[in-house]
Amino acid sequence: MKFLAQAYQNADAFSGSELENLEGLLHLMAAHPGFQAYKEVSYKLLELSPASHVADVACGLGFDLPHLKALVPRGSVTGFDLSAKFLASAKARIQAAAGGIDASIHFQQSDIKALAADTGAFDAVRIDRSLQHIPEPKVAIEEMLRIVRPGGILCAAEPDWGSFVIASSTPEIATKVAAVYACALVNPRIGRDLVDLVGAETELMHHSVHSLLFRNLADLNQICVLGDIAARSVEAGVITPSENSEFWRDLQERDREGQCFANLDIHLVSGRKP
Repeated sequence: MKFLAQAYQNADAFSGSELENLEGLLHLMAAHPGFQAYKEVSYKLLELSPASHVADVACGLGFDLPHLKALVPRGSVTGFDLSAKFLASAKARIQAAAGGIDASIHFQQSDIKALAADTGAFDAVRIDRSLQHIPEPKVAIEEMLRIVRPGGILCAAEPDWGSFVIASSTPEIATKVAAVYACALVNPRIGRDLVDLVGAETELMHHSVHSLLFRNLADLNQICVLGDIAARSVEAGVITPSENSEFWRDLQERDREGQCFANLDIHLVSGRKP
């Protein structure tokens, strides 16, 4: 598959090994301590009670759904996603882990611009690293707010790819490679825009910035799809093949010496619906 960052925009177009690669990448992210840390904060920001009804929009493979269900034992959790394939995988994995069907966890295929839910149906709604892939994020936020009751909470977590840095002895090459990744995304700097987007529609309750730190080349290459980024950089003529070779030699040397790292900022914002 070429350039995994673009695949989320139409996941159902992929199958076989390409779909497995895409789902595998999501599994790696879910297991990374940096992702887990900001997610835990996001759950708390939802202000859930044991009987709350909560929605996870663009839920992908549904990794957050069991965590949310644990917070609402007498309530319900609904995962919305455009991808039928992602939802099928999420449902199968969650039911297998639980040893059966939990009727209070729902899976709904739905476009974020027209969510299949009644107005005010939920006490809280969250979205995680998906607005970066979605055109017209303001419309998406308005639709998420529609399905939340007055006084309910909207929480969003998004990266700012303008903050993406890769430690390198050739910083001019690393900067070019990082910039190419941002160019492939619909909203590469949505993280820094969240305060304005959410604050314009809600009473702003929280804003924090969380560091995703990658300390080895394996994580950096897999989770940040660095090989795809570098290949796209060469294809676009942003860097030369020899610069790409130099870039990778340096990364490999840093990795051997324990000096490999990259960082990406995640902005976490919550607001209360008027």
